[in-house]
Amino acid sequence: MKQMMQIYRDNREAVEGFLLTTISDNPQHDFDDVQVRNFFKRLPCLSDMYLIDEKGEQITPTWRRNTHDATLKGTDRTYFINRIQFNEKGNYVSSPYICANSGQPKVSVARKYEDGRIAVFDLDVVAVLGKMHLIESTRFISKLSVWVYGLLGGGLVLLAMFLGGYGLLGFVKALMSSGDETLQYVFKSIIGITLAIAIYDLSKTILEQEVFYRSLTLEEGSEYKTLTKFLTSIIIALSIESLMVVFKVAINDIRNMHFAFYLISGVGILIVSMAVLNYVSHKKQGHE
Repeated sequence: MKQMMQIYRDNREAVEGFLLTTISDNPQHDFDDVQVRNFFKRLPCLSDMYLIDEKGEQITPTWRRNTHDATLKGTDRTYFINRIQFNEKGNYVSSPYICANSGQPKVSVARKYEDGRIAVFDLDVVAVLGKMHLIESTRFISKLSVWVYGLLGGGLVLLAMFLGGYGLLGFVKALMSSGDETLQYVFKSIIGITLAIAIYDLSKTILEQEVFYRSLTLEEGSEYKTLTKFLTSIIIALSIESLMVVFKVAINDIRNMHFAFYLISGVGILIVSMAVLNYVSHKKQGHE
């Protein structure tokens, strides 16, 4: 997403010229059904269009490619008119923005006619750049990635719930048992619940970054934050497991304590690795 926005900024003059030229091809502004269909046919990147009078009231439905929304007719659009400035030819092109409804990057083009009416065109930035061959369209891959991440992330959520249920069941069995058996159930319960928390945190991060808020992830270095959150979950889970191993070894056979030492050392290496990752990522962002 960030690279796409940079491409738009680098080619902004050419993109705006393309949009204004295409929209100005038809000097008529009656906006009947035939003309609206022609606009959508000529501009595959056009997603919405409507007409505003000189007082700022929307006087037409909001037309979309295959439908229209008549409920928006009569909407007060003065806020939009007050914050834009037309050029000498009566045209205006906005900066790219994220659409609140679709979550997709869009750009708005407004054209003011002699009678004071204003036509507003909302266009998909990705489609515009693809139309101009500035980027290769990857919509299929993007949608496929969302579905794959959603399916696998949902599977991890189910697995976390299963492990959490297993851990809680072990806790119930521990309450109903006595002696060494109680301790075994307690260990199994802690292991199940700890793994459930770690797996759920990982699945939540995947779903947030790659499914629900994918198109809004514009922040530089977000991949480092995802990896850091994942490592944090793993470190917490392994730290608890290391503690459990120490207790088990101390109870059963103290001669196996070196295995617990190896596990704790591995956790320490992970902590140092995450610290190095955070240092390198912050240093990289600082240089950029």
